[in-house]
Amino acid sequence: MHYNHSKIIILVLALVMSACASKKNVVKDPGKEGPTVVTSTATPGKNSTTRVDKVAILKNVANSLPTTANLVSSIDFNIKTGKKDISVDGKISMRRDQVIRIQLSPMGLVEVGRMEFTRDSVLIMDRIHKQYLKSSYDQVSFLRDNGIDFNALQALFWNQLFLPGGKDVVKAADEFEINGSKISVAAGKMKYEWTADSSIEHLVSALATYSSTKHGTSKLDWSYGNFKSFAGKSFPTRHAVGITAGTSAGSSKNINVVITMKNLKTDSGWDATTKVPAKYKPVELKDVINQILKI
Repeated sequence: MHYNHSKIIILVLALVMSACASKKNVVKDPGKEGPTVVTSTATPGKNSTTRVDKVAILKNVANSLPTTANLVSSIDFNIKTGKKDISVDGKISMRRDQVIRIQLSPMGLVEVGRMEFTRDSVLIMDRIHKQYLKSSYDQVSFLRDNGIDFNALQALFWNQLFLPGGKDVVKAADEFEINGSKISVAAGKMKYEWTADSSIEHLVSALATYSSTKHGTSKLDWSYGNFKSFAGKSFPTRHAVGITAGTSAGSSKNINVVITMKNLKTDSGWDATTKVPAKYKPVELKDVINQILKI
């Protein structure tokens, strides 16, 4: 493999790992509400204040979840930070309640890097240098500070709402503020805001904001686009993620990732568990970052 591809993959993997993790919140999958179709009594564009309206709206969003446990697609993966703008071919494989996996394969050939999110950990594998990094969510500062764990990531990737603290989204309807197509909830230093489409069904954006006197403000801004039919529902095939990570010096680091899904499938014939080869060397995040600084 060309040396430049080696540099690109290390850079992509380390940037994602250093930017992307969670407080140990457990967020229940909002898709568990079942396939019941609920018609909201609220009028889009007007305030929704009653519990009946809130429950109807939250159920409408929950019921937009595709009726499949598996999503597999080839992807275009683009990451921008500072003057760097990198695009890599790849694949995304998701199995609800188990795993979110992104494999990077320049020109669609050999897999050279893998990012995998499971309930307990984040795994990044650098197949070029036969090394890997595995961490619990609370060890990755950005996800931790923004209250993002596996269930929250799953909701973001599947275009769903989530709620910190292990609460069911619909049952905790009173905790949400809903104003027309705007849905929000506050939890301590965290604020989560979503914008739905005009029918108050699909989410078109999600924003998680964490405010800290020590590190400033960190944000995870997730936008959805190019909806297509998938497993009986309309699903976004373009996910644009903006990351603003506050620092101890008060400055911020901005990273933008765009994942474009090209051929959605419901394939289930794949193993949800990645086994790290015995010959792979475990590395610390700081070691990977040091490699980047030498590129």
